[in-house]
Amino acid sequence: MTTQPPFAPGQRWLSNAESDLGLGLVIEVSDRTVTLLFPVTGEQRVYARNNAPLTRIRFAPGETITAADGFTLRIVECLEQDGLLIYAGTREDSGNHETLPETQLDHEYQLDNPIDRLRAGHSDHPRWYSLRQDCLTHRYDYDSSPLQGMLGARVTLIPHQLHIANEVANRYAPRVLLADEVGLGKTIEAALIIHQQLLTGRAQRVLIVVPSSLVHQWLVEMLRRVNLSFAIFDEERISALKEQGDNPFDTEQCVLCSLDFIQQPEHLDAAAQAGWDLLVVDEAHHLQWSAQSPSTEYQAIETLAQATKGVLLLTATPDQLGHESHFARLRLLDPARFPDYQQFVEEEQDYAALASAIKPLLNNQPLSEQDSQHIARFSRHYDATQLQQLDPSQQQQLVNELLDQHGTGRVLFRNTRSGIAGFPMRHLNAYPLALPGEYQSLTFADPFEALTPEHHGQVNEQWTSIDPRVDWLIALLSEHKQEKILTICHHASTALQLAEALRVKAGIHAGVFHQGMSIVERDRTANFFAQSEGGTPILICSEIGSEGRNFQFAHHLVLFDLPRLPDLLEQRIGRLDRIGQRHDIQLHVPYFSDSPQHIMLNWYHRGLDAFEHTCATGTAVFEALGEQLKDALGNPDNAEAIITACQQRHQALKAELEAGRDRLLELNASGVGRVEPVLQGLQDADDSPTLERFMSRLLDALGVVQEEKDDACYLLRPGESMQAPLRGLDEEGMTVTFERHTATALEQVHFLSWDHPMVQHAMDLVLDDAQGKSTVALTKEPALPAGAYWLECLFVLAPKAPPQLQANRFMPVTPITLCIDSKGQIIDKTFTVLSKVNQQTANQLIKALSAQIDQALSVAEQGANQRAEQCRADSVEKLNALLGEEIQRLTQLKEVNPAIRQEEIDFIVHQQTALKDVLQDAKLRLDAVRLVINNPG
Repeated sequence: MTTQPPFAPGQRWLSNAESDLGLGLVIEVSDRTVTLLFPVTGEQRVYARNNAPLTRIRFAPGETITAADGFTLRIVECLEQDGLLIYAGTREDSGNHETLPETQLDHEYQLDNPIDRLRAGHSDHPRWYSLRQDCLTHRYDYDSSPLQGMLGARVTLIPHQLHIANEVANRYAPRVLLADEVGLGKTIEAALIIHQQLLTGRAQRVLIVVPSSLVHQWLVEMLRRVNLSFAIFDEERISALKEQGDNPFDTEQCVLCSLDFIQQPEHLDAAAQAGWDLLVVDEAHHLQWSAQSPSTEYQAIETLAQATKGVLLLTATPDQLGHESHFARLRLLDPARFPDYQQFVEEEQDYAALASAIKPLLNNQPLSEQDSQHIARFSRHYDATQLQQLDPSQQQQLVNELLDQHGTGRVLFRNTRSGIAGFPMRHLNAYPLALPGEYQSLTFADPFEALTPEHHGQVNEQWTSIDPRVDWLIALLSEHKQEKILTICHHASTALQLAEALRVKAGIHAGVFHQGMSIVERDRTANFFAQSEGGTPILICSEIGSEGRNFQFAHHLVLFDLPRLPDLLEQRIGRLDRIGQRHDIQLHVPYFSDSPQHIMLNWYHRGLDAFEHTCATGTAVFEALGEQLKDALGNPDNAEAIITACQQRHQALKAELEAGRDRLLELNASGVGRVEPVLQGLQDADDSPTLERFMSRLLDALGVVQEEKDDACYLLRPGESMQAPLRGLDEEGMTVTFERHTATALEQVHFLSWDHPMVQHAMDLVLDDAQGKSTVALTKEPALPAGAYWLECLFVLAPKAPPQLQANRFMPVTPITLCIDSKGQIIDKTFTVLSKVNQQTANQLIKALSAQIDQALSVAEQGANQRAEQCRADSVEKLNALLGEEIQRLTQLKEVNPAIRQEEIDFIVHQQTALKDVLQDAKLRLDAVRLVINNPG
């Protein structure tokens, strides 16, 4: 480019002072003035010819330009005719040769080249250069981090969850079964996996299929836990999208729908054709299967699983109960690996024997001869005699090797409460009450309806005036005035009427939470309950309150009625009984003496021990004896017999579960001995003040007003100087925290982390803008002469590759900073205090140092190229080391563990080959320059 006249009509020039006007067009030239039209705004400017603050725009061969009508042209040659430039090159859309006069250039143009901006007199405040540099540095650190996708999850750092998420999310197209027991966090594990797969580019399209009752819970969990927005697909949405004529499932990248919806043939066909990178199915134990007659639901998921690269199945049902169904779920993940049920049973028996033989190693005890002989069949390095002579470090190495080789350990992750510490005790407080006469006269078609007599039509309107449970609850609230009490009942009408009774009788304003409310209304009510000051002491929920919500800040749970299904009871208690709960759980159960409620209480407490301990057998017992229980509710004389039968079935199944525990599988799923570096990395990130300090500067520069609410929270809102909208920040503002424990305690507060979309978007706003690309600044160095100068050059080395190749894992966009002094030497120097130079002085300094700037730039480019070449070489070396080792490991494992898919090995081989070329071809570009002048006076 050049800034020298003469001017000619049709030439394109840029205003140095008003670059936002876009590309100007010379429309008139006189002896003393030149007039430009700026088509973007329709404005005209008249300048003196001899001192026009304009920059002539001239593009060079190799650059890409955009025409006014939208196509792009890669320049091969630049010709000049009658003072006008004519560009010749190749159209990027068609590949055809084309000529483009400069008069037909796109009018919206921003001067991006840092040196051209500097020479044109564009000098931004010194802080913008520093901010660009910091954004690039932090983005490099973030893209390099193995913790990407887990840093910002609104979750407590629980080892087994982090291990499973880290292990699964780092795989290509993972196909696994998450089978942790109730309360151990399968949904959180899935959320972490989905988040990391999306952020790292391993997945772009995700489909989540859940039971109808869990659709909104999953929607909220994905948004609350990992800031992921999913589109709910239902009949109404499909009908609206069908009018567009295309496949409705192609309109969204992340879709959430119910199993009932997706199994309908027309929806299933469209979903299967849309193509997904990851399919997630919750409550997978509902997918009934037999070799002769698989269910419609199973066949629907099978169709989707066959058309999807990665699959996550979630179920808490123990694999020891209904082994054939367990096989069917594994068959969904890999039909080639699990083609035959009988073969699967034989393999499982073999590995069960291995799990038993390895127990002494897990307890740091020597191996018996029998155990050694059995383990030797699976070990690649030791025979039976050597196994009995291993030292502790060799034993640990052997355990890790066997975990890697475990038959289903690569596709199945199962943790049990017995193997995980951190759960509170549970205490039952039962309160017998007299059955009102109005209830005694009621008749019920279904004996289970007697568990909620207040819902019966004959008393539905006035039940709160006759039911002693109302006064009992008021007394309980009075006894625990300083504590939060969660109350769950089956029906929404019961919750609403109970809350009204508390208001009228005791002046207590209870929060109410039910399925008739919108998600926003539910969130507000839950937040009202969570507030320590000014919030309600009680939240009354319908059954939907037992689905997925975390109320572990409370430890009192009132079961206003008892559900008919054991799973629902465990779900209710699970709102408080969670890892991290700091108090024992107090369960308060009011019941009517000598009534069906009394029988149900005894059935749960004496028959299943389901109040004070997690009951893994509840569903199986109910399926076997549910009809007898139903009969006993209507015939109390049969109650004791059914409770005894239930207790016996429960104990037998419990013993069967314990005998069948696969401790090797549990150890593999727990991550003990392997998850510690991940856990420590997340804790270090939480403890570091770097993000909070950086975001304070960044948000301030972008014009966001920040108000400190308390020691842990800030209120952010748009300021008057804010020029571009910031993703997620609306006019009303938002409350944020940088502290994990605050975010998990106050779910209405946004958790800002390096993962958070707002943090990433804020950095994008800086890096995508030209501001900060060129700066002139003054420093005070008393020991150096006035006029000494330095040229700081910020280069960027960036590979170009499809997201799924994960180039960032080996070479993120890499900033390279060089400082050239007045002697033309590369020096290590950091400037801490710089002041802005006014525009006129900046222009004079740039003009006076033009030759020196060119020389310094040449030195900087040479130094940057050397560092870039070293960076390319280091990245290729890292690529070959990590992926080469992984290919070798998986190839060897495949010989002993058929769960290793050849597809996974093939992808890594392809990834290594393709990335080698990408990394070696990474381009270096100059991103920003800063000219610093010494002014010691």
